[in-house]
Amino acid sequence: MLERLLRREGLAIAVGTVLLYTSVYFFERGYCIRLNIPLDYIEISIPTIANDVMYCLIFIFPVAVISWSIMIVGERNKFKGRFALSPLYCWLVYSGIFFYFMEHSWINAFVSFFLGALFFMQIPSPEKEVDKPSLMNIYHSSFVRVIMGLFLVSTTFVIYGSSFAENTPFDTYIQNGKKYALLKVYGENVFMQEIIDGKRVSEITYFNAQNMTGMTLTRN
Repeated sequence: MLERLLRREGLAIAVGTVLLYTSVYFFERGYCIRLNIPLDYIEISIPTIANDVMYCLIFIFPVAVISWSIMIVGERNKFKGRFALSPLYCWLVYSGIFFYFMEHSWINAFVSFFLGALFFMQIPSPEKEVDKPSLMNIYHSSFVRVIMGLFLVSTTFVIYGSSFAENTPFDTYIQNGKKYALLKVYGENVFMQEIIDGKRVSEITYFNAQNMTGMTLTRN
């Protein structure tokens, strides 16, 4: 199974590119939703991709490497005995790593377990590899998996981006005696929150990049 997938280099590159771009976009949506930044301003530029891919790979890389290793070991042992549960182990890996990056609560534990189940559904079942389903069943199965995969990727990275926005530190700028936390920059659009008594207010302050001339950057 894994050897056949590896031979399709063009397909792997195309799917990987789409996955990274999609993960960046939904990561930005989750980030903006948590900070109340209007979603219409989202721009997927090269700097945005460069930054977000690094954050997304922190989650994608361990999930991919561990799951792939589990399936390789299971395949070498012909998915017999405890190795027949290899896809289930991947479910637990996805759920555990995702929950690690989320705020720890019972609701988030359920969400991570549910998304892990969707990840489990994306893994071809070893028992079904010897079957020869009809062409209609193949198309139906592929369609369902694509829909579940899109839902999995979008939901995962919206939640991941939201959790990241909640925990990330922000650079602080000072202008006319007022302190602002820099939340996000999309092209010429700059979004900040004023800091009063050491806390960020809920309202978003919008600047054009030209309006930031003369601002002083402070490091905490």
